[in-house]
Amino acid sequence: MISKMDVYFSFLLLILNLGASPLLQAQSKPLVLSTIPDFAWMIQEITGDTVDSQSLLKGQEDPHFVDALPDFIRRVADAKIVCIVGLDLEIGYMPSVLSRSGNASVQGSGPGVCDISKAITVLEKPTGPIDRSMGDVHAAGNPHYFLSPLKLVEGGREVVRVLTRNFPEHQALYNQRYRSFADKMQKLHKSVYDKLAPLRKAQGESGILIEYHREFVYFLEAYDLKSYGSIEEKPGVPPSAGRLAELSKQAKPAGVKLILAAEYNPQRTLKRFADLSGLPLAIVPTMIQAGGGAQSYEEHQNRIADSMLKAINTSP
Repeated sequence: MISKMDVYFSFLLLILNLGASPLLQAQSKPLVLSTIPDFAWMIQEITGDTVDSQSLLKGQEDPHFVDALPDFIRRVADAKIVCIVGLDLEIGYMPSVLSRSGNASVQGSGPGVCDISKAITVLEKPTGPIDRSMGDVHAAGNPHYFLSPLKLVEGGREVVRVLTRNFPEHQALYNQRYRSFADKMQKLHKSVYDKLAPLRKAQGESGILIEYHREFVYFLEAYDLKSYGSIEEKPGVPPSAGRLAELSKQAKPAGVKLILAAEYNPQRTLKRFADLSGLPLAIVPTMIQAGGGAQSYEEHQNRIADSMLKAINTSP
């Protein structure tokens, strides 16, 4: 005989199951996690709706200085694949996050390990001995390749390889979508290249701009622009007052027309150098910003280009 209590619990269980079903469906997609939002965007472009592509960073952070947050560890523990920039950019937090996550598939030679730098033709790889007196030198080369759409095309090959290893049933789809993604990046590159033609026309032998940190190397290479160098004397080390004074006297006579810096670079130092040198300043994001600002890679690239052009047009 079925009691009223049995009926009550059966009804309650039904309600709970019905209420939970959309959540269960949302969680049914495997999680592919990236350190930066640019990769999360790229992976979604390649995978369509077959995975849940997310990033650990929101896009406003300085990727050189990130803490191993408990939330990172929790999310990595649930991930099927984890994609990193590599070239030691995440060395300060990802080794700890990965080891503490307990997820063996995204560590060592696990099937979920995705180091996108493996597919990249790297720039500024130092030669000879490296020590701490040289600053925060990346021994394997400059890691900021994600600022070039052409490098994203290169990196996408490694993404497809790792995706196919984990989800072989989607191989044909991933290959097809990667080809479409590569075509989109080539078109974006041409569009921004044409937009930046005035800067190339105004460019002298010493370069069109000076950077705070060598973050824009790949962006500049993609668009045939040259940098005079960096305001930092050593990477990761704040410039001295003497450095600022000396460099400010050299830059404008050398033909430099613009200071290009990331949003997280030290604002007081940038303003001081701009005042001393008389050069206009363009401060731009270095990543897609999911919570605001540039929310797609196309918008991100155009925002950098537009900021540079606007700064030079308003130059005295």
